[in-house]
Amino acid sequence: MDKISKDVIEFWNNAIKLEEDDKKEIENSGDKDYTKLAPSLKLYEAVKELGKCEKVLDYGCGSGWSSIIALKEGAKEVDAVDMGDNIIDAINFYAKYYGVASSLNAKKIDSDYLKSVKDATYDGIIINNVLDVIPLDITLDILNEVSRVAKKGARIIIGLNFYMPQEVAKTRGLELVDGRMLFVDGVLRLYSMSDSEWTELLTKYFEIERLDHFAWEGESRETRRLFVLKKTVSSTK
Repeated sequence: MDKISKDVIEFWNNAIKLEEDDKKEIENSGDKDYTKLAPSLKLYEAVKELGKCEKVLDYGCGSGWSSIIALKEGAKEVDAVDMGDNIIDAINFYAKYYGVASSLNAKKIDSDYLKSVKDATYDGIIINNVLDVIPLDITLDILNEVSRVAKKGARIIIGLNFYMPQEVAKTRGLELVDGRMLFVDGVLRLYSMSDSEWTELLTKYFEIERLDHFAWEGESRETRRLFVLKKTVSSTK
């Protein structure tokens, strides 16, 4: 694993860490409305569709909000996987808090994890805020493996950040390394590709059912991307 990838993993592992005081505050709040966990209503509605699935993969699960929503909406089992100890600790806490621990398998993985998964294992897959914050060669490897482990007819939800053209970056005083990569404090935070570029890439593996745009709370414009995909007979393996 190269330094860029290691730095990304360390950043998110620290960002999602829950201290004991954080856990107590959540427990004391008593708020178990899982519908609030999604960063946007459109993301919630997309993940809700995975409630019909038997076995879901949440790859790069972070805090596990999408795993929890899928289970609460009826999914039978979710494998929530990520690469940081703090992340796995956080998702185990949330799974217990929201009452889905018995159906959620939180696993710390390495970059080769998907290669160990059997073909056609999952009928639902979530990859949110992952594929465009890592180098492109790793993204391509993940998509190849995800296509392989997805069952025929599987639904795949992919959430992406906004597109930042190089000219826009310049107006904001930012530099895109190689015209694509935005680093913040030395950490890769965006691999910038347009809607059409993502569409061209994803259609090599899946059928695109829809592309939508959404905003996180507090954002005035819906510029983030939401792809809802389907694994078909002709999908690449």
